[in-house]
Amino acid sequence: MSGASSTSPRSADGPRRPEGDAARDDSRIAEGRPRSGRRMPSRRVTVLAGTAASALLIGATRTTWAEATAPDLTGTSQSVAVTGSEAAPAVLALAVVAIAAALASSLSSTWVRYVTGPVLIAAGLSAAWSAIAAALDPIGAAGSAVTTATGVLGSEVDAVATPWPLLALIPAAAVAAVGVIVLVAGRSWPVGTRYRSAAVAAPSDPARDPAAAWDALTRGEDPSIDNGGSSTGDDGPPEPGTTPDPRRP
Repeated sequence: MSGASSTSPRSADGPRRPEGDAARDDSRIAEGRPRSGRRMPSRRVTVLAGTAASALLIGATRTTWAEATAPDLTGTSQSVAVTGSEAAPAVLALAVVAIAAALASSLSSTWVRYVTGPVLIAAGLSAAWSAIAAALDPIGAAGSAVTTATGVLGSEVDAVATPWPLLALIPAAAVAAVGVIVLVAGRSWPVGTRYRSAAVAAPSDPARDPAAAWDALTRGEDPSIDNGGSSTGDDGPPEPGTTPDPRRP
C-alpha cells in the first residue's frame, strides 16, 4: 500500500537502541566500567604516570635550589650551590615513597589501592609544602649545605632561591593527582583472583606431573598413593566377569 510506512518499530519509551550499543553497555557494566562515554584511566596508565611524576620529582632535587655565599675559615667568601636534596631532604624521601606506592598500585588486590592512593596524595602534598618552604626561606634551607662546604658553623649566610623549588611543585602536584586517580578510577580496575582459585581447585596428578610429586612430598603426603588410598602402580582386583591376567602376580 502507498500509505504504508517502512520505519522500524519504536518502543513505548522512545526509539529503540541498536543491539551493538546495548551489548557494549552490558560489557561495560560486567567489567565494572561506567556506562557513559567517559573512560577512566587504566591501571597501567596510572602506574606509569605515578612512576614518571615521582621520577621527575627525584630529578628536581638534583638541581640547584639556592645560591648561597658565606665566609670560610679564612674569612674568604665562598659561593655554595645548594641542591634540592640539601635544601629540602624531605622532598627526596617523599619522592622515593611515592615511586614505591605507584609501583605497588599495579597489584590487583583491592585493599592495596586504598593504601597507595592516600600515600601518594600525602607524599605529593608534603613534597609541595617542603618545596614552598625552601623557596620562602632560602637562607634556612641553605644552612646545612653552607656549613658542610665552608666548615664554619653559625656564619653569616646570604642566599637567594632559584626557580627550581617552584618548578618542583609540578611533579609534586602530579603525584597527588595520581593518588586521587588511584582512589577514584581504581574501582573499575579488574581484580585478578580466578587464577589462584583455579590452581587450588585443580591439583595436579603426581603420576603425570613430576613437580606435583615433589609438592606432595613437601606437604608430607605419599605421591605413590592416590586419593582413594590405593597405590598408583596397582590397578586393583579384576572386575567381575573378566579373566585375570596370568602374567600378573
